[in-house]
Amino acid sequence: MSQSPKGQHSVQYVPRSDLVLPINQLSRPKGAKYDCEICGKPGKLMATECPAYYCSYEHFDIDWRGIKSLIAQDLVYIKADKGDQGEKKAEELKAVKKELLELCTETAQKFLVQGKYDLAVPGALQGLKFAIEVYGSESVELVASYLLLAEANLGLRKLKVAEEFLSLANWNLLKEGGESKLMSHLQRNFGRLYAAQQRYQESIQAFAVDIYYSCQEHGPDHVRTAPSYFHMGRVFQSYQKKQDRAEAFYSKVVSNVIGHFEKTSPTSSSSSGGGGAGASSSSSQPVGENGESSVDQITAVEAEEVFEIVKHIEDYRTKKQAEESDAMWAKGILEAQYCLGLLCLFMKDVNEARNYLSMVAGSSLKLSCVVAAKDLVETLV
Repeated sequence: MSQSPKGQHSVQYVPRSDLVLPINQLSRPKGAKYDCEICGKPGKLMATECPAYYCSYEHFDIDWRGIKSLIAQDLVYIKADKGDQGEKKAEELKAVKKELLELCTETAQKFLVQGKYDLAVPGALQGLKFAIEVYGSESVELVASYLLLAEANLGLRKLKVAEEFLSLANWNLLKEGGESKLMSHLQRNFGRLYAAQQRYQESIQAFAVDIYYSCQEHGPDHVRTAPSYFHMGRVFQSYQKKQDRAEAFYSKVVSNVIGHFEKTSPTSSSSSGGGGAGASSSSSQPVGENGESSVDQITAVEAEEVFEIVKHIEDYRTKKQAEESDAMWAKGILEAQYCLGLLCLFMKDVNEARNYLSMVAGSSLKLSCVVAAKDLVETLV
């Protein structure tokens, strides 16, 4: 299980001198420009495994671990075939770049969820390059990469850089239009930026728009809408000290996640009638490995993000219970732990799932999550 993103804003430099060499200035072609892949400064080093240049060993290391180790041979293939102007070859290269764009995006998202913001930057930058090559510099397809770069720089506390990427994404969407999912992510990152700048009212407004677009895209009770509620709750928790409002949004997060994963739990039965919000599903929909309709399947990265969100809520409620000794917090903690158990089942971490569910099942409180946890624990023995 990944650690909480808190405090993981930087990664440790690992020397790999066998993979990078100083540029031989005498053999440099006249007029050739070698810019650093990470910062754009003049390159002093060159990678041995792929066509890439760097201003420092540190920037090479970040780029190699962030994305280049996964795509080095593909970059060699792309460069080797650049001179082939045949239409069929051009289409093949375009298809390769689309696949690599998807890989870069997924890799950057994974590092963002893990809080490894330095390592998220290379994948997002490389993805942006592929998006420009495939779709053009004005395409709406660039927005996803802009948003990844904005989120990574927010995590690194480089607020000015983050704001620049958000402005690019916003301008692109204003010109070209965009789906609700992109609008939701754009406003969510604006909300995080404003919160970091202590512009709290603007932050709340941005998160409200995020919730609107997320609900429009997925529905108010969907698991993919949960992060939108969570970020609004964090503003009230951290900056406005309004516990009742924070808890209202956190409760909605937990409700949405439980409603989704009770349906998709490996032990759930289609004949059981379901336990969570929106538990009924159409039998005509194709069903995935975990019992989800193909439309609703979420990725491992999304599940990991939701886990971190619910873990934050559990920690918050545990702290509040220690301060106030209110029975409300005990109920909330059990619901969050039950939720974490369901998530661990989805991610196939059975031991961790058993730990969370056993804690809930051991409670004497008469709650639906306690009953459900007891049933699940019996199936995991």
